[in-house]
Amino acid sequence: MKKLLAMANSDIKEEVIKITRSLSLEDVNDIFYKIILEKKLKQSEDDIRNGRIFNTDEAKKKLKKWLN
Repeated sequence: MKKLLAMANSDIKEEVIKITRSLSLEDVNDIFYKIILEKKLKQSEDDIRNGRIFNTDEAKKKLKKWLN
């Protein structure tokens, strides 16, 4: 990690490309899954902080058309 911190952006990009080329498809899928999950969690936290939430009754009412 210290090596990456000391590198220029272009060098970091090249190092990441080199590392990802050595990974299996399963490893790459795991990485993408974790990136997407982290992004969704951050968005959820932002929604909560900004009041974009539903209580249970509101959620049931909103989802009723999908559940029936």
